[in-house]
Amino acid sequence: MSDQTTRRGFLGLVGASVLVAGCAEKKAPAKGTAVAADKLKNLVPTRIPFAIPGLKPDLAGGEFVAPGFLTRPATMVQAVTTKPLTSGKEVTAMTPLWGTVPPGIGDNSYYDTVNERLGGVVRFNISDGNTYGQKLSTLLASGDVPEMTQVPGWELIKIAHFTEAANKLFADLSPYLAGDKAKEFPMLANYDTAAWQFGVFGGILQGIPWQNEPFPFATFVRQDILEELGLQHPTNGDDLLALGKAITDAKKKRWAFGGGMEQEMQRAFGAPREWRKKGDGTLEYKYETAEWAAHIEFMAKLFGAGHVHPDIAANKDADNKGIFGSGQMIVYRDGLGAWHEALGRFQADNPKFDMRVVAPYPARPGGKTIMWRNEPAGMFCFIRKGLGDARTRELLALANWCSAPFGTQEYELVTNGVEGKHYNVADGKIKQTGLGRKEVAPTYMFLSGRPPANSMSQYEGLVQGLHEWQTQAAKVLENDPFVGIRVETPSKMAGLATPTEDKMQEIFRGKRPVSEWPKIVKEWQDQGGNEARDFYMKVARENGRL
Repeated sequence: MSDQTTRRGFLGLVGASVLVAGCAEKKAPAKGTAVAADKLKNLVPTRIPFAIPGLKPDLAGGEFVAPGFLTRPATMVQAVTTKPLTSGKEVTAMTPLWGTVPPGIGDNSYYDTVNERLGGVVRFNISDGNTYGQKLSTLLASGDVPEMTQVPGWELIKIAHFTEAANKLFADLSPYLAGDKAKEFPMLANYDTAAWQFGVFGGILQGIPWQNEPFPFATFVRQDILEELGLQHPTNGDDLLALGKAITDAKKKRWAFGGGMEQEMQRAFGAPREWRKKGDGTLEYKYETAEWAAHIEFMAKLFGAGHVHPDIAANKDADNKGIFGSGQMIVYRDGLGAWHEALGRFQADNPKFDMRVVAPYPARPGGKTIMWRNEPAGMFCFIRKGLGDARTRELLALANWCSAPFGTQEYELVTNGVEGKHYNVADGKIKQTGLGRKEVAPTYMFLSGRPPANSMSQYEGLVQGLHEWQTQAAKVLENDPFVGIRVETPSKMAGLATPTEDKMQEIFRGKRPVSEWPKIVKEWQDQGGNEARDFYMKVARENGRL
């Protein structure tokens, strides 16, 4: 799981609804509404933090900084003492994976061990994360969903009328989790309330949230290759252009940049993540800003110079990770979780592989640096509707077990497998075995979520580096006018996102002129953008944001 949320991770109904920490209505009205915060208490769990005795971070956390652990706890607590699966029925689940699919049940001792601890079998349908949205669209259209389905928030915006489909296909979880009912599932009650708020779709609690880090992404570099070339981290957009020229050598099959850099440059130029309050008290959308237009011109230069890997130039959805690991591409944008994933995937075969995160930077030398603020939840696990009370509770118990946080036996097993088989421990740090690299993959963790912890101490310097980066980023976090308000994007606006940004991608690649962008923005405004502005301004005024 590498990409955290980079735009609003949800799609509205035919008529959008807004939930200010909740919504009292079961059906979305034709136009957006705002509902008082106290209404949400009737829908989401009351938070009960799960404390692990004796577990203290080496690096203190904060509101926007995850606590850092430099060593693995000597002992792990057992968070759930009973096996959650009791019916004898297999669980079917669909999850994404950004990597190699592991061997299946019967040929995978990791699956065998976890399933034994669970008391039953979870059978995963694992799909390529890079094309997961396409599979989700087909699945939802068919109506034939598995018992548990993981839906990344960044894919929701590409799926027409997602909320409508979710309300039809997936279970209402409030009868099991609302308020103090969540005490039956203490690991789920451990999630932040704000994360649960984003699991509400069309006024119904449906998504078990993956609690987000506050930052959606960062720029990563192959530090080992930069050092070989005598190059430094970029500190602004000019540095990026210079790096492109210094790194790219097609004869050596080496290019500077991979995918996603447009989002970093949108941020670097100072464009808002979504909406921004103007001096006259109105709202402007990111597409309409001068900063967004400047980033388009910048990215067109980057592509035009031939500094973007040809796989990415040919296909914006092409995989970045393989070409980054092979050294064909040196600089790209990814979610913070990609750091430890890449180290685990590539360092065993290439001990020199060194991945580092770049401090937040502005587009222009001496310019203002901002960091976009992530939504509280970025992925959601849904349970199929109509399974009956007993089966729904059983699947919630499964999600509860899988949600155990860092410092528990359950987390250790889900994350690393079996000690002595999938990993060994030396000096308080984990070292994955060859079998671990083959069999252990993010699967069970996608049936759940958990409060974040900066705990991958097996990778030299990662915990400290991530803590330092988050501390820096927290100081420049953007002030989003809709923080604390659960907004489901109006469907007309959501439907414009992909065609509008596809045209933008064509500008990057020289298939349209840069001068066409104002026309594209006008089309966006006329086809639903202005209507969406009216909706968001109404929400903002009703909640004292304008």
